Amino acid sequence: MVGLAAYAVMRVSSRLAHTRARTVYDLLEAVEFVADRLPDSLSAKLSYDDVQEILLWRLDHFRLRGSATYGRGDVTATKAESREEEVVTSDDDSVDYVLAKASESGRDIDALDVVVVLDLESQYLEAIGALGPPAGESD
Repeated sequence: MVGLAAYAVMRVSSRLAHTRARTVYDLLEAVEFVADRLPDSLSAKLSYDDVQEILLWRLDHFRLRGSATYGRGDVTATKAESREEEVVTSDDDSVDYVLAKASESGRDIDALDVVVVLDLESQYLEAIGALGPPAGESD
């Protein structure tokens, strides 16, 4: 009986060790994290809705790259993720994507606003364990 239990624990441990960890991104928590840390000049300019839109646009960018998903039914992210290649996203690409979306929406959001918000979001992502090592850095 003890042998069977030990085998089961080792098998589950082995499977978990080879399964990519998934981190859950809480949008409302991220918005609050970022908004609470904005410099005064930006908190006077950007509303919580603006911050939320910027974060959603970046999440959409991550999703299209295959490094985030909206859940099990997210066909776009699943297809991107199944490419079996390491996903590297550039901050410049994210900023460009968000600026394009902001322009389409008619919001008064400029590059500095986006850079500050995304930097703060990166701090949030690091705090929840969602960021891997920088590209080119080995374990």
